[in-house]
Amino acid sequence: MKPTSLNFILPLWLVSAPLAAEPALLIFGASHHGSCDRQRYQCDLHDFNPGLGLEWGFEQMLAGGHTLARAGAYRDSYAKTAAFAAGGWRRVWPLGGDWEAGMVLLGGYLHGSGINGLMVMPLFTVGTPRLALEVGYIPKIKVGGYQGQVSATTFNLRYAF
Repeated sequence: MKPTSLNFILPLWLVSAPLAAEPALLIFGASHHGSCDRQRYQCDLHDFNPGLGLEWGFEQMLAGGHTLARAGAYRDSYAKTAAFAAGGWRRVWPLGGDWEAGMVLLGGYLHGSGINGLMVMPLFTVGTPRLALEVGYIPKIKVGGYQGQVSATTFNLRYAF
């Protein structure tokens, strides 16, 4: 049996989830890429990026928000498997009723999506405490010399247990 990211992540999450204040399932699904200079680069990027991840939210407050840890794997824009592990911070503001908006700042290690190293990514969220849409943005950067300079907007769901 070939080991996968989920073979490692799922048992770790099951053991550590009771210690977390707010475990959540991350469902990855889509991205949108900015303009790419088709005369200079190969621009065949995939916008469907399915995958799963897990989040461990902690009660520890930091600058008005909560700390968290995440790990996951998804099919990246190059049609390859990408995996990541990151730590971060989330802050939310009530909008009325159960609705809230927020932001997440992540920093960690990404293996895939043209990057094999440290990464930082901001996410903006809208939804309820149980289910939220998260939108991330990566400005135009040269990624691994493979595609040229392309920005990306990512979309995923976060389901808190």
